[in-house]
Amino acid sequence: MTNQKRRSVTAVFVIVFMMAFALSGGMFSTALPKIIETYNLSLEQASLFSVFQSGGMLLANCFTALVVDKLDKNKMLGVMFLLMGGFLFCIGSVPPFVLILMLFVLMGIVSNVVNNACSSYMSDLYGDQRARYISILHAFFGLGSLMGPLFIGQLTRMGFVWNNAYTTLGLVIIFISVAYFLTMMVIKRPVPEVQNIDDSGKRLKTPYKKMLRSPKMLSLCAVSFLYAGFQVYNTWLPTYLNNKNPDLFPISFCSTVVACFSVGMIVSRLINGYISKFISARNYITLVSICSSGVLVAGLLLDQKYLWPVVGFLLGLLTGAIYTAQFVMACEYFPRFSASATAFTGFSSAIGGMCFNALAGQVAQKVNFLAAMCIPVVALLITFLVLFTTKRVVERADSGEGDEPQAAQ
Repeated sequence: MTNQKRRSVTAVFVIVFMMAFALSGGMFSTALPKIIETYNLSLEQASLFSVFQSGGMLLANCFTALVVDKLDKNKMLGVMFLLMGGFLFCIGSVPPFVLILMLFVLMGIVSNVVNNACSSYMSDLYGDQRARYISILHAFFGLGSLMGPLFIGQLTRMGFVWNNAYTTLGLVIIFISVAYFLTMMVIKRPVPEVQNIDDSGKRLKTPYKKMLRSPKMLSLCAVSFLYAGFQVYNTWLPTYLNNKNPDLFPISFCSTVVACFSVGMIVSRLINGYISKFISARNYITLVSICSSGVLVAGLLLDQKYLWPVVGFLLGLLTGAIYTAQFVMACEYFPRFSASATAFTGFSSAIGGMCFNALAGQVAQKVNFLAAMCIPVVALLITFLVLFTTKRVVERADSGEGDEPQAAQ
């Protein structure tokens, strides 16, 4: 089998891994009201799930930044995917509250390594074509996010409980992991287009200091932090609507709203490759952040049942490619160290996830839920201000930066 065919087979598995990761995340926001009911939690306690998972993401990004570029991503990705399936199965067993929080930490670690490794490995496999293939990969992330709420919504309508979705997905992931390892044993792993080794075969040192001093990377990390604030919308909207009026907004309807967001996300990422020919990723994020804040404000103020699916779709359409743009930009800045570069943005996102989700739980509990749902609006507006005010600084620093590898001693 040629290297090109091996690369294509491996890319299909990477896409499946990304879809499964997205599906597990999509299930959580829809299942959250039922999880709260099962464990008899307050809103403040319920926010701990996202806080603990974000804590796991922090650890995952430390691991990714320090280790992943030094490992065989082909094998490491399969191992992490297998562990993710095991932890999902354990969550589905409905353990005590303290134990399930620990499982969410572990899920945060392995799922975020899978997420970053999928994108960085795809970047390595296809080199200069990374923007196209990462866009395709993240479009399938959108498909997985769409399937998550639909899957758990359908199980709910059939009379199953939320944990059945977790045990089922966990078993499916374990099966796919075994199939992946067997396939790699037969066809052998492909040779990536980009590798962090020099002409003599020595592994290159990761330029951590250069990354930390780069104005481009710093602004990208700020965007990643604030984008986590927008994700409060995805995590809390089903609970917000269902708490407000469970008869008007049943779980099945809330899953439809989340699914509409995912449809918009898929469309956004599919057309991102075309749009990127006319507008830079930075300018794109600047524009959609201000537009998205307006759409969400309109949805919260009008608060009409059948307007929410439209709001969800528009938000997905506008913001869906922000996530893709972050990965593409990080990989372009430091192509030989794609995992480390994306880990810095992931680290910022994890800190943002902990801060914003904890804040949302506190505000919802002590003020009101509507105030908590304004957090994504504020995050989007600050994103616009950050990008708009730092544009000239980044442009001046743009020349001369990049991937300047040095062989490890």
